[in-house]
Amino acid sequence: MFGGAAVAQTAPSNTNIAGPTASATGNVTNQAVQVLQGPFAVNQYDPGVACQGATFNIAPFIMGTRSYNWDPESYLNGGGNMGVSASWQIPLDREAVQLCKDRARIANRRQQAEADKARLDFELVRLLKCGEAMKSGVRFHPESPYASICSDVVVVTPKPQPVENNESNSKTQTLNKQVSE
Repeated sequence: MFGGAAVAQTAPSNTNIAGPTASATGNVTNQAVQVLQGPFAVNQYDPGVACQGATFNIAPFIMGTRSYNWDPESYLNGGGNMGVSASWQIPLDREAVQLCKDRARIANRRQQAEADKARLDFELVRLLKCGEAMKSGVRFHPESPYASICSDVVVVTPKPQPVENNESNSKTQTLNKQVSE
């Protein structure tokens, strides 16, 4: 705020200035390792069921530099480093993760039930077709690679049941009744 007058000094009249010569050369290389977190790992279980979970990332790195100088009296120089970058990501909403896992379990059970139903349908159709073929006397040749398809199917012919003739029985009963009267 309050400035004063500046007084300059005058240089002495017999000034000697040295004139040294020196030169320096060099270079600087900036290197960095960037850790990208990225999205969480996503597991897809069914259309519409994709769950995110914790992610652990490990990224090893090796870097190096080398400087060349074409002057035969100078030396090559360089530097290098290596290391590992690691990160751990955990979803903060554990309830959402648990709901997704429960939904994934339901989807897995449904897929297993559908696979079991398809297998049962296949086996029932095989049973019926093999039985029909056996009843009609058709079989694979024993040396055929398909002979084993129907090997576990057994055709059981039901025994004929005696048929009671209700009409003749009723006539006989009526006749017997009339005779006894």
